[in-house]
Amino acid sequence: MSFCVLIVFSALGQAEAKTLVPLSSFGGGDGWLDPSESTALTTNNNQRGMTYNSLNNHVYVADREGGSNIRVLNGDTGALISSLDMTGVGGGTFTIDMIDVAEDGAIYVGNLSTSAASNFKVYRWANEAALPTVAFDGLSNLPRTGDSLAVRGSGVGTQIIASGGGSTGFALLNTVDGVNFNNAGNFGATAPAGRFRLGIDFIDSTRAVGLQTGGTISDADFSGGAANGNPVNSLGEAPLAYDQTNNLLATIDINSSDVRLYDGSDLSLLTTTGFMDLANNLTAASVANGNGVGDLKFGTGPSGDLRLYAMNTNNGIQAFQVVPEPASFALLSLGFAGLLISRRRS
Repeated sequence: MSFCVLIVFSALGQAEAKTLVPLSSFGGGDGWLDPSESTALTTNNNQRGMTYNSLNNHVYVADREGGSNIRVLNGDTGALISSLDMTGVGGGTFTIDMIDVAEDGAIYVGNLSTSAASNFKVYRWANEAALPTVAFDGLSNLPRTGDSLAVRGSGVGTQIIASGGGSTGFALLNTVDGVNFNNAGNFGATAPAGRFRLGIDFIDSTRAVGLQTGGTISDADFSGGAANGNPVNSLGEAPLAYDQTNNLLATIDINSSDVRLYDGSDLSLLTTTGFMDLANNLTAASVANGNGVGDLKFGTGPSGDLRLYAMNTNNGIQAFQVVPEPASFALLSLGFAGLLISRRRS
């Protein structure tokens, strides 16, 4: 009996391992929406922010090609559906840059501020049919803000974090009414400058994780404590996403467009047991991304499947399903079969 129970617990541990499988319906059947396949994407650095809305199965792209537009794509295929109303959107070094979606479906887009004396501006769409409102228009107290942005929560519990090149740490924006936001302070100041500039996301409501090129990921809490630093597997990993439900971390390599999946529950183990998978859906050579920008987002698809969308700027969007490793299912089945046999014999 004890032997069988050991198998079950071992299998349960293995069952948590995940792998990346191309979303075969996306981008013409290979899981890659090539810029040549979509008018919402180009190869000239004009799309840096991308996110996924699980509530309606739509992908959003912040597109600066020929103006400022938020493109709405079908999450299954990548087909262009529509664009958001941009009435009143303006200002900033870039009027729009990064984008994310709250758990209630509200869409948030930040501009790019390149001076501590210029306002960082965040726009909010309550839904795709809504006119934009200004959620935040004030100083972030950082020398550059908007290269990275993430949103979590819903309503009055919505939180926004943002950072940028040369900035030490990140700004946290909170709200008391779910519509208007205030600067709750700067955190992560003990991390090296720029550590949160190319990738940032929430680990939970009290902690954020950030990354830039160079091979070290940082995390910091919102209490002002010291930031932590841990290695990742490639010097080119920068844009990232964190799935708070499953404690998964994903990054994209700006040089190769390789997407890496990690167990994010212990960031000190990313180069060893925390590494889960590496995938790349591109069927052509990766185009240079000199600014090192891009975006990733986890989300739940219409059938309940966990998805990951990843954009390395100038290289389109890759779409994956995040599934348990086949070996995990086999071990789990073996464990339960052994336990069942043991119970029958007893």
